[in-house]
Amino acid sequence: KSTLGNGSTRLNGSLFYYDYTDYQAFLFVGVGGVVINADAETWGAELELQTSPTDGLDFLFNVAYFDAEVLDVPLRSGSPLPPRDVEPTYAPQLQATAMARYSWPALGGEMAIQGDVAYSDEFYYNLRNFDADKFDSYTMVNALISWESSDQGWLATLAVRNLTDERAGIQGFDLATLCGCNEVSYRAPRYYSVGVRRSF
Repeated sequence: KSTLGNGSTRLNGSLFYYDYTDYQAFLFVGVGGVVINADAETWGAELELQTSPTDGLDFLFNVAYFDAEVLDVPLRSGSPLPPRDVEPTYAPQLQATAMARYSWPALGGEMAIQGDVAYSDEFYYNLRNFDADKFDSYTMVNALISWESSDQGWLATLAVRNLTDERAGIQGFDLATLCGCNEVSYRAPRYYSVGVRRSF
């Protein structure tokens, strides 16, 4: 951790490594699943930068790298095929976010405009690591304009979420042995919202 620019900038970084024995891994097959114990290794790094170069202007940047492997995982419980090393589920290798916000006095309160973007690498949602059980990488963009009263009692917002209408996966189930299909869910498509909040 480091503070720079007379306190206007903060830089945080971390490294980690785990070596697991009998790591608990969830293997979903058919319409149910089992928990198996397998050895695993994970390591990663994260870097975050927060800075406010001038009054009312804020930036945030974050990037994380994650590399993990679960060892000797069977294709299914009781499979005659040899086990293999796989990636854990819901574990993208690279993720990054950035946010910019600018605020200024207006209408007896504070007006602000904000934009943020988030990137995620592709990832598997089934421990067997079939290509059919993988969500693609995605980039999510959001934008927001807001006004808050000087006593912080009123807050009004106008927002656009998922500005580029990205098809970003959240959760999936491999139902190939049941119906020859997968059941998946995605983040909400592009939408607009207006909000007014009163705090007492």
